[in-house]
Amino acid sequence: MTDQEHIRIFDSQGEAYKQAFQIFLNHTDQKRNAKRWLQQVINDLPGRHVFVDAGAGNGELTRAFTADFARTITIEPNGYLLNQLQQAIPTAEAIGMPILSAQPSTPGDLVLSSHTFYYIPADEWLAHLERLVSWMSPTGVTIIVLQNRESGCMNMFHHFFSHRFELRRTAEQFRANHGNRYEVMTTLDPAHVDTPDLSTTYAVAEFMLNLLGIEQAPSRKDVEAYIEAHFALPGGGYRIPVHQDFLQIRAKGQGWGNGKSPAVADTVG
Repeated sequence: MTDQEHIRIFDSQGEAYKQAFQIFLNHTDQKRNAKRWLQQVINDLPGRHVFVDAGAGNGELTRAFTADFARTITIEPNGYLLNQLQQAIPTAEAIGMPILSAQPSTPGDLVLSSHTFYYIPADEWLAHLERLVSWMSPTGVTIIVLQNRESGCMNMFHHFFSHRFELRRTAEQFRANHGNRYEVMTTLDPAHVDTPDLSTTYAVAEFMLNLLGIEQAPSRKDVEAYIEAHFALPGGGYRIPVHQDFLQIRAKGQGWGNGKSPAVADTVG
């Protein structure tokens, strides 16, 4: 096969990746659902003084909640994304360091890390989670957002690369270590990518499969066959489930407010 018969391997800072990401955004309710879910949690916080966004990227999600807090602290070690972030939210305090090295100056009422743990080795997840929780104010909440391990997107990723991201296992480890101090809950929030034709669906699938570095690219033929087998709708069009897990951690006795109302909640502790 020629290179054109395999999925493309994107440079995350390249134009092709940006175009593929935009196609994904144009056809999914994932971001909108996440913002709605997080806004309900924010509305129920007893204090909204400081928002800490760890792995803020270019600030697209951060910007949605900056006005809800008196102060925003962002953490983004990627210099390219950090520059975009500072341009998008010039009022935010930006820390250009990894999570384990960063030291926010003030505890956060909301400590958020959205779709960041993919890029952290699995054996370091617990240390990162404990670090994030250490930044939380006494009445605050720490929230980790990640694709649910059984979503259509993650099933496809596992099919081609034999890899899954298991957030609940880390939640259980955290509870085993700190359950006397914190309440831990994982909530599933449904989301989908809806596309009209195979070419658009393939573009989205290609973007999803570039989540991590690719050593051996699957063939276009195999990806299209997987799409037809798993995502085609009887009446035409395609639907890829991209459900998200929201892991919440709070100090004991703080309560959950409306944090589990938008979707099915599975209380881990």
